[in-house]
Amino acid sequence: MEQVFPLSPIAIYLHNPFCLRPCSYCSFYRVAYHQKQQAEYLQLLIDELRLWKHKIGREIKAKSVYFGGGTPALLTAEGISNILQELQIEAEAELTLEINPIQITPAFIEELQTTPINRISLGLQSFDDEMLSVLGRRHRAADIPAKMKLLRKAGYKNISLDLLYGLPAQTLEMLKRDVEELLKLKPQHISTYLLTLEEDSPMLAEIESGKIPPLADDELAADMYELVCKLLRKARYTHYEISNFARPGYESKHNLSYWRSEPYLAIGTSASGWLPPWRYDNPASIRKHQNNIRKQVLMPGKKLRRGKAEEEDYLMMGLRLTKGINRDDFKRRFGRDVVDGKHEVMAKLLFFELIELDDNWLRLRENAMFISNVVIGELL
Repeated sequence: MEQVFPLSPIAIYLHNPFCLRPCSYCSFYRVAYHQKQQAEYLQLLIDELRLWKHKIGREIKAKSVYFGGGTPALLTAEGISNILQELQIEAEAELTLEINPIQITPAFIEELQTTPINRISLGLQSFDDEMLSVLGRRHRAADIPAKMKLLRKAGYKNISLDLLYGLPAQTLEMLKRDVEELLKLKPQHISTYLLTLEEDSPMLAEIESGKIPPLADDELAADMYELVCKLLRKARYTHYEISNFARPGYESKHNLSYWRSEPYLAIGTSASGWLPPWRYDNPASIRKHQNNIRKQVLMPGKKLRRGKAEEEDYLMMGLRLTKGINRDDFKRRFGRDVVDGKHEVMAKLLFFELIELDDNWLRLRENAMFISNVVIGELL
């Protein structure tokens, strides 16, 4: 391979684009579920992993594996196990499966227990049934406690819940109720995301036609973010990344690889990977991706990210962490201090109390988290 594939264990992302029914707000590449096509795609994922092993001439060591989508739980328990058997997995590896709440049944959980999966990510999104309908979600809020009980009874001790805010016509009081209901479930990890819409999302068309109310404006969205942070911190969750909160020791190991700019392998249609110095995006087409694997083509359209480009990537990802960027690590990677050549902009951001800078760390201040893109943009 042209890049140096890490000898040390690596984070691995596997994408399954199939969905039973697409959500109206989603812009990810997705395909309507068909059992035969899903089975063929499972084999494609295995073929892709085997091609990587052939190219690098050894087994792939995994420190974390994340099955995302789409709806990755449509792969079936046997399929998930077959994929994981292609990897040399560390004893303490974090193995995450995203699951749609409607899939959680006693039969599904019994099958899932035959796999090595040890972390569950549930896309709850809201505890308001009207909002769930607007989002195109098929589960209902009243279903969730029983489904969480099934997961707990089956022995899953690392569960992450997703919550969206800034929804059409959502108020601060509605969001407060959502967070309170979520906290009753006592998850180990919580991800909270402001709903944003791409131009091709069905929900945006519904908003523009007046069929549903608009999303929260900037001022309300900022207030919502502040409320979420306040409530989750009060409940003793560690706010370790702009959108993520965890009980101590339950931070997402897989996502930390992204935020720390560590290498990660991306497998599957439309998946994006980082094998320094290359970033790559697999095509958002099963047919095109399949053709690439048949031709033994990996990392199609790869882009070289060295020097300034790699520094910018590192800053954009690292400053998402509330801990910030370690200056010694930056110097080790890039041969200079993070403040070099940026004294003027650093002084401005310090004056406006948007960043903190000490001998060891550069980080965003709490009041800059919601406008992180603007602040980080100043540093690029």
